[in-house]
Amino acid sequence: MRKKFTKNLQKRVVNKLTKNDITFIAYVLLDCEKLGVSVDLRPHRYVKMTKNVKCSGYFDSENKQLVVAMNQPNALSILVHEYCHVTQWVDDIDLWHNASSTRFDEWLGGKRIHNVHKYIGYIRDLELDNEKRAVRMIRKWKLSVDVDKYIKGANAYIHFYNWMGYTRRWSKPTNSPYTNKHILSSMSTRFNMQYKHMSEKVYNAFLEADI
Repeated sequence: MRKKFTKNLQKRVVNKLTKNDITFIAYVLLDCEKLGVSVDLRPHRYVKMTKNVKCSGYFDSENKQLVVAMNQPNALSILVHEYCHVTQWVDDIDLWHNASSTRFDEWLGGKRIHNVHKYIGYIRDLELDNEKRAVRMIRKWKLSVDVDKYIKGANAYIHFYNWMGYTRRWSKPTNSPYTNKHILSSMSTRFNMQYKHMSEKVYNAFLEADI
């Protein structure tokens, strides 16, 4: 049974998975099953989060769905990230409730929202908490993820929410903040950046990367 599971899983991913990676994924599947959360590991490069937004993965607590596009180099990292959102939901943290408002999405869709930067801040802070959880999980399970590289990408993703405050649009799947080399070069390998505002260096990196 395990060989069949491993074989089917390897078909969905670009990079080979280690024994620890496979054990972790099996744990996620089992835990989500207990929580009533369906897990869809798709053999694609991208998935649709909304009608107009493509992404690498998402967790939808309302419909209890965890979806990840596995046919890409950082698929395991995305799965860790999205599963950590599940843990935030289970832990019922205040940040989860603060960020659950649809006002930010409505604003991205063109609706006028008063004090939208407050809602952007809620989501940004939720993502910071989530990324810290993800790094702890990567280390705990000894996954085949470069932690320094992951944190750089995480910092880029967190700042992306600040950037959307200027652009009012999601990034293209082919030019995401956590894979853009120019942006990553301006990110720290620790969670020690100024997150409430973009520094001039970070702002310029996003501007030049045309995210």
